[in-house]
Amino acid sequence: MSSGASSRAELLAEMEGVMRDNASRGLLMHQAIADRFGLGPTDIKCLDLAREEENLTAGKLAEITGLSTSAVTALLDRLEKADFIERRRDPSDRRRVFVVSTGRREAETARAFAPLRELMLRGLEGYGEDELRLIRDFLRGITDGVTEIVRRYRAESGR
Repeated sequence: MSSGASSRAELLAEMEGVMRDNASRGLLMHQAIADRFGLGPTDIKCLDLAREEENLTAGKLAEITGLSTSAVTALLDRLEKADFIERRRDPSDRRRVFVVSTGRREAETARAFAPLRELMLRGLEGYGEDELRLIRDFLRGITDGVTEIVRRYRAESGR
């Protein structure tokens, strides 16, 4: 193997380790943020995953997260009790219930995530637009891949 291939293999192995470490520390950070709100990390991450969904329902949240409908109901109960969301009946179909933000915790949530945002912006300061697009595309690819892995693992476990 040439030294270039060895360096590449070593660099890829190092990147894998860094990504795993980042994911683990991210979980710990989200636990710490969730603790501030008296919630669990799954509660906070579900809020995050659903933040841009229009006409969000419990069923759609179950689909996005892969959680069971009973788990989503319990999660929504916790978020409602903590004043993050409320449930509103669809005026045109009273059987359908939308999950909407109360708007009362967004500033507080933004403050909790501000250090992460500042860290990211500082870390990306020296990159040009083409490099930023490359990084964005890489991250999107990883996100899409992780989403598929989760689907596959849940299917294999019958969930």
